[in-house]
Amino acid sequence: MSAIATVTSTSKGSQAPPPLWKPASVAPRQQPALPPRADVPVPRAQCDKAFAALLKHVEKVQQKRDDDDLLGEQDEKVFLVVGLRQAPKRETHKPVRIPVPHPVMNPKTQPVTLFTKDPQREYKDLLAELKVGFVERVVGLDKLRTKHKTFEAKRQLLKEADLFLVDDRVMREVGKCLGKMWRDAKKQPIPVALQRKDLKAELERAVASTYMNVTTGTSLSIKLGTTSLHSQSELLANLDAVLPYVATRIPHAPASFRNIQSLHLKTSTSVSLPIYHAPLSERFDALEPSAADAQQREAALERKKEAKEERQRREDEREKRRVERSATREGKGRLEKKRERDDDAEEEEGEGEAPLVPVEDKADEAVEEEAPKPAAKKAKKEQKAAPAAGKAKAGKKAASAKKAKA
Repeated sequence: MSAIATVTSTSKGSQAPPPLWKPASVAPRQQPALPPRADVPVPRAQCDKAFAALLKHVEKVQQKRDDDDLLGEQDEKVFLVVGLRQAPKRETHKPVRIPVPHPVMNPKTQPVTLFTKDPQREYKDLLAELKVGFVERVVGLDKLRTKHKTFEAKRQLLKEADLFLVDDRVMREVGKCLGKMWRDAKKQPIPVALQRKDLKAELERAVASTYMNVTTGTSLSIKLGTTSLHSQSELLANLDAVLPYVATRIPHAPASFRNIQSLHLKTSTSVSLPIYHAPLSERFDALEPSAADAQQREAALERKKEAKEERQRREDEREKRRVERSATREGKGRLEKKRERDDDAEEEEGEGEAPLVPVEDKADEAVEEEAPKPAAKKAKKEQKAAPAAGKAKAGKKAASAKKAKA
C-alpha cells in the first residue's frame, strides 16, 4: 500500500503541519493535559494484531469484488469505535479536532469545500494568491442562502465534497442555512480562522486532522484512515495519536480514561475487533468526578442558586408593582393607600379616646363651635340667597295684586 500523498507541494512527506499557538488574548479554555501513550492501558500488540486481521479481510473482500463485480477495487475506511460508560450530557455540534501524523484524506483526490463570509470573490482571489489548490470550491454566505436554498440543491452540495470547512465568523449563520442534513451525514463544517496570517498552514491543519463527532449516546466512531492510502504502521501511528484525546477530550463527559468501556477497530464491511475492555471489577463502579469537574459542578450549582434568587426577587418586585398599580377609578393604587390611611387613623383613634366631659363643658364647647363664620363666606352666601329672595318678593306682590282686583 502506498503512503498518503502530500497535502500540498510545500508539505514534507505525509507529516501534518505543527500546531498553531494562539496568543494569550485569544487562548481557548484550558484543557486537561494529554496523557502519554504509555499511560493509556491499551496494549499495542493487540492493536497491531487487529490491524493485520482487518487488512487481510479487506484483501479477501477486494479479490471477491474483482471476481464478481466490474467496479474493481474500492476504498475501505478504518474506524475506531469507542464505547462509553457515561454518555455526554448534551450533543456537541462542533467536531473535536484530533491531529494525526498521517492525514486521513488526500485533498488532491477528495474534494474540499469552504464556506466563507461575503464577498466570496475576495477569498477566492486570496486562495489563488497563496496557491492553495486543495480547496476545490468556495461558497459565500449570500450564495448559500439563495442558490442552495432548496432541499435538492443542499443535497447536491453535500455529495460534491468529502470535507467542508467554514469561516469561524459565520459558523452559526452557515449552520442555520444547512440544517441537520450535514449533521446526519457526519459532515459538519469544520471551523477555520481565515484571518490568520499563515492561512495556508491553518487550512492544512484542518485537512490533515481527524475529527470526533460527539452525540448524546454511548458510542462514538473516529476515522483513522483508509486501506488504500495507509499502511498498517501508519494506521497504528494514527491510533496512538487518537487514544490520548479519547481519554480526555470528550466534551460534557468525565475527562478520564475510566469512562471508556470498550474500544474496537473495524472497516466499512468488517466486524468489530476488540482491542480493549474495561476490567469486570470496575465495569459497574460509579465514576468519581475529578477535582476540576467537581469544582465546575459546584460553580454551576452556585450560579444556578444565584439565578433562582434573582428570579424570585424580580418576581416579588413585579408582584408589588402590580398591587400598587391596580386599576381603580381613583388612580394608581389610591384606593389601597386610602384604605391603609383609614385603618391607621382608626387605630390611632382607638388608642387615644377622649375622656368623659361634664354636660356644662359640652355646652360651652358647642357654643364655641358656633362661632361666626368669616365675612367673605357670609357675603358669598348672601349673594347666592339674593336671587331667591327677590323671586319670593315678586311672587308675594303678584298675589296681593290679584287679591286687590278680586
